[in-house]
Amino acid sequence: MNSLEFATDLMVQVGQTDIQKFDDRFVQRTPDEPNYWFGNRVVFYEPPKSADDLIAQFHADIPEAKHICISWDIPDLSIQSVKDVFECTGLRVEQGDVLALRQELKRADMPVGINIRPLVSASDWQQSEAIGRADLLKNDVPEAGLDTFLKNKTVARQEQIAKGLGQWFGAFDGDTLAGDMGIFNDDRLIRYQSVQTHEAYRRRGICSALLCACLDWAKTRAPDALPVIVANADSDAGRLYRRAGFTLAETTIAAYRPPK
Repeated sequence: MNSLEFATDLMVQVGQTDIQKFDDRFVQRTPDEPNYWFGNRVVFYEPPKSADDLIAQFHADIPEAKHICISWDIPDLSIQSVKDVFECTGLRVEQGDVLALRQELKRADMPVGINIRPLVSASDWQQSEAIGRADLLKNDVPEAGLDTFLKNKTVARQEQIAKGLGQWFGAFDGDTLAGDMGIFNDDRLIRYQSVQTHEAYRRRGICSALLCACLDWAKTRAPDALPVIVANADSDAGRLYRRAGFTLAETTIAAYRPPK
């Protein structure tokens, strides 16, 4: 993979996603999570020229999909060039910012009354799903199938943890989950996953504390690996990561349409 995002995406999903490679693209399928759009997509190696051709190729490769999700394994591809090609298709074109930590993490103090530990109980995971559900609905993700999607993600995460591929940490106020974050690694890369904070606990340092705890855990397993996180560099979250020492490493582009 040319992109850090795709390399770490596939690292996190090893054993759960199927990859079929062609000269001009690879096709990613996640059979147990058909509603996971970015786990069921076609990723091309060359810049787009014809939206109709690429959409037709997606349907040919994943005919059962009710969504469309196309990406490019081309770091720093111009988003405007993709928007121009897909202008009349109704697909959303979005940029992903890949941030990497090439220095020491600027550490944050633990918020008063907060304890960080792995998610263990059914209640822990249900609270994580509830936070994720609220965030997705705010971002206009269709409600249909959302609960199933979130439960499937929980099962997938639990299976990956059981295989020793990563861990999921929560910041708890007593038994209440204030926020959570996943962390996965191999010998070369560390990838943060699905950072989220409960609305009632935002701007209290929860995310910064989780960044530290997760990295400490991963570095005991892979001390020389490069930490990577995907987030909009100019968002509140992106600015928080940059304050912690992360810098923009590359951008990636995706075009997608949710199920009608």
